[in-house]
Amino acid sequence: MDLLLLLLSLLWRGTISQNEYGIHVQETVTVQEGLCVSIPCSFYYPQQYKNKNTVRGYWYYYNFLKSSLAATNDPQESVHSWARGRFHLTGDPQMDNCSLRITRAQKNDYGSYSFWVKKENMAYSYTDKAVSIQVDDLTQKPEVHIPGILKSGHQVNLTCTVPGACREGTPMTFFWTGTALSSNRFASLDLHSSQLLFTPQPQDHATSLTCQVTFKNPSVTTKTTVQLRVFSHRYPFTADPPWNMKIISRANGTGQVLPGNTSSLVVLEGESLTLVCYTHSEPQATLSWTHGNQILHSTQAPNPGVLHLELAKLGIEDSGEYTCQAWNSLGHHNYSVRLCVQSLTQKPEVHIPEILESGRQVTLTCLVPGACKEGKHFTYLWTGTALSSQGSALLNTSRLLFTPQSQDDGTNITCQVTFPKARVSTQRTVQLKVTYPPQNVTISVSWANKTGPELLGNTSSLQVLEGESLTLVCTTESNPPARLMWTYRNTILPSSEASDPGVLHLELSKVGPKDRGEYTCQAQHPLGPQQHSLRLCVQTCSCCPVFEENGSWPLIFTLLRGALMGVSFLLTYGLTWLYYTCQVNQPLDTMDKSEMDFYSAPVFYGIQDMSKT
Repeated sequence: MDLLLLLLSLLWRGTISQNEYGIHVQETVTVQEGLCVSIPCSFYYPQQYKNKNTVRGYWYYYNFLKSSLAATNDPQESVHSWARGRFHLTGDPQMDNCSLRITRAQKNDYGSYSFWVKKENMAYSYTDKAVSIQVDDLTQKPEVHIPGILKSGHQVNLTCTVPGACREGTPMTFFWTGTALSSNRFASLDLHSSQLLFTPQPQDHATSLTCQVTFKNPSVTTKTTVQLRVFSHRYPFTADPPWNMKIISRANGTGQVLPGNTSSLVVLEGESLTLVCYTHSEPQATLSWTHGNQILHSTQAPNPGVLHLELAKLGIEDSGEYTCQAWNSLGHHNYSVRLCVQSLTQKPEVHIPEILESGRQVTLTCLVPGACKEGKHFTYLWTGTALSSQGSALLNTSRLLFTPQSQDDGTNITCQVTFPKARVSTQRTVQLKVTYPPQNVTISVSWANKTGPELLGNTSSLQVLEGESLTLVCTTESNPPARLMWTYRNTILPSSEASDPGVLHLELSKVGPKDRGEYTCQAQHPLGPQQHSLRLCVQTCSCCPVFEENGSWPLIFTLLRGALMGVSFLLTYGLTWLYYTCQVNQPLDTMDKSEMDFYSAPVFYGIQDMSKT
């Protein structure tokens, strides 16, 4: 079985990515107390770690917050005392085989187990695919094998075995009792069976013989009693134990012979079913139907060896193994069928990772509670605005590959499950929560004498007059909301947050030359930061260029100031020139004597001929 699973996993693994981890193992394993169970298992890991280094495997037991090592092939590690000698890593991790065997199962073995793999350059835990082990009460009865017909005076070997018992470990104690035996006696035994050397006598006919088995650790006992049929001249007969058993299922007027023992049968919730058990035996066998440990009420047919079990309006609780038991004085025989009742009323479960990150692909899983594993009995369909770009063929699956985007946050996605046989559907809708980094970081300005903010767009600078007051508003979109801050010359400025997340105000009152420079709004986020900067120019700064934006008043004031300064210069220069011109052209005799010294020096205008002097 282990080899077959390993071969299948190797073939299947050729179709998957070479960069993935995965494991193939049963999700639930049930074993009865005191018995043994083997759990086939295989695993795989990325090709890049394939080398000749030794592979170590570890099976861990998990119970709430506690974990214990149950089995390993690592000689440097010690398993927990309760698992020592009973849990065995029978597979070879070097060959990607992680098969586990449990011997002498105990009630405290109940719980979840997961496999770990470790190499020199790699370690990985397959905790997403844990094995749930359930330990039930011991109901398995020993089997007493009587070779053919017992003849008076002929010695035979009677064998008592326990199906599912361990072939390794502590031996069981077998105890034979019966009136045909001279006294209670033990018999030769090995680890899982006992043989009793017995010579029947005529008086032993129709007496009972019991084989009792006791397990030492854990201490549990089970037994089986058979009736002896001894052939002699006193009791001549022709006899057969139950044989040639079969079960037929009947529903909606049709019948189906179930192939082989422990066959599987799937029915829909609310349907009715009849199971018919047939057997041949001599003397006539007694038949009974059981469901688990419960004996069911059934109807004996007119014909011998036939027993009907009527199951009406089946529910989820009716799922499980149904066994027809047949026994007579020569032996007994069982025949079982696994019945799975598929629910039509329970909504599917949609499993989504807790964190959906924008742009990162994830797998969405749609599960039907109580779904039968045998065959496909329903179809899937995913719908939602976030899936509009995916092809319809990709949406008809229970596992959906999905890459969320920022615009998908807050939208709904629905998984619809249809049962074609019953022509009914059920669905579940969930809301997506997508995380994404800051986007569209923008800055707007609100003036003290204006209503409403003015979006600056791609503008990298802003002209303001000295003494004006304004508020810079930074906005961004992200999930979860980003942490915003204003900085100026590598200093964080005090600012006030708005009631809406993703908005931060910076108030600048009566700006002056000291306020000029670059203001930056920074958005801090776990998925990455973003920022946007603005250069503030106060009008008194001669180095600041003047930009004409939407006919702004600063330009008009600048032009008026320049014109006034030009007129003042021309007026001053003109008056000065007129004053000095009038003084030079005045006659000398009209001048004041006090002014003569000032004008006594010769003054030349234009070009003068120096030869006439």
